Amino acid sequence: MKINIANYRHRVVVLVCLFLALCTLIISPWAPNVKAAPVNTTISSKGLTFSPLRSEFDVASGTSHEGILRVSNLTDKPMSIHLSAEAFSVINQRYDYAFSAESDVAKWVSFVPQDIDLMAGESKNATYAVGVPLTAEPGGRYISLFASTDTATSSEGVKSRQRVASLIYLTVLGDVSRVGRLVSLSSPWAISGSSQWSAALQNTGTTHFRSRYEVRVQYLIGSGVAASAAGDALVLPGTVRAVTDTLPVPSWPGIYEVVYRIGLGDTPAKIEKRLMLYLPPVAIAGVLVALSAVGLVILLRRKH
Repeated sequence: MKINIANYRHRVVVLVCLFLALCTLIISPWAPNVKAAPVNTTISSKGLTFSPLRSEFDVASGTSHEGILRVSNLTDKPMSIHLSAEAFSVINQRYDYAFSAESDVAKWVSFVPQDIDLMAGESKNATYAVGVPLTAEPGGRYISLFASTDTATSSEGVKSRQRVASLIYLTVLGDVSRVGRLVSLSSPWAISGSSQWSAALQNTGTTHFRSRYEVRVQYLIGSGVAASAAGDALVLPGTVRAVTDTLPVPSWPGIYEVVYRIGLGDTPAKIEKRLMLYLPPVAIAGVLVALSAVGLVILLRRKH
């Protein structure tokens, strides 16, 4: 059989050019970019600060709990601070907050002192007390302690108020329950780099619980763990919370089993398993190189 050498060489050149162009398109998004050094635009934190940001405690009905708040003026001007309390709740699965100053729960809180004058750069402590009435039913109560100050009037004549909060997660002791349920779990079946998983957690109990979860990426053969991560999320009673976190990434490409262990309060932890393909960009490029090489070999054999 006579082979047309010119036509054969032309086809090989075309295949090689197509392969190099394909590799360039795939690899270029992950190639390092040389950029100018960033300008440091960090600004020191200034304004009114409040601590602690969150407190959790249990109180029996008919008793009280006392705590200390730290208020700081991180500006170059004096401030007059007013302390107040409001009940808070969440309005969606993302846990956006809603506040209510008219709630009876807000009236459980008292401050000593309630008004504080701070010089520039000064910090002071204030004591608060949460007195739980004897008639209070067991269960969760959620209170936000606010420190607020009127800021200076702007050049347009607008006067604004700065307000910072410290959240209290209070459980009135008694016959309380923490009943959790895994509503949904979304786990990616294929990833090439950093990715996320998500879940929806429901609490049908009478007080909050902290869902502690662990994610392990395991080898299909054996019981070895390629990567793992853990975290937690606080779930309020009568709500569904959307939880999203980063999926741990193994070191090598392959097919893995992802094991989720999600705590649900007094309910036994839920264990879910999913399969996942991990194929990083380098591995994708390698697969394409191998397929192109196989295709080239097949083409050469057909020509002979």
